[in-house]
Amino acid sequence: MKKRMILILIVVLLGVYGCAKPGEQAQTDEQVAASTATVQANVDALPDDVPIAEGALNLKFAAGNTYITYEVPGTVEEIVEFYRSELLTLGWEKKGNNPEQPLGGAITLLRSKPDKNISVTVQSIPESDNVRVLITVIGK
Repeated sequence: MKKRMILILIVVLLGVYGCAKPGEQAQTDEQVAASTATVQANVDALPDDVPIAEGALNLKFAAGNTYITYEVPGTVEEIVEFYRSELLTLGWEKKGNNPEQPLGGAITLLRSKPDKNISVTVQSIPESDNVRVLITVIGK
């Protein structure tokens, strides 16, 4: 009896697998490839003075690459320190007397150059080892 049930189960599973539309997986693979190419094109189009932390996940771009959001493994403090260092190295100057203190699990850095401003907000994600980074670049 058990052998028959197992045999019937195998036949049913093979039948269900065989009924799947073959084009569905190919379309999904094509969509993934196109999405990956688009993200890479956006990263390549970023100005050299807009850093993205290594290990960035779920990169999203909007408004002609002036609004960027992603997640990255690390703590708020680690990623904020990365941005403080990188932005200084790339010639961004601290804007105003903002003490850059955490507010609700997030810290915002404001920097400027003669032709543009940048805002980088790093915020914690509850119950995650990642933080979210939001970058806005605004021309003057």
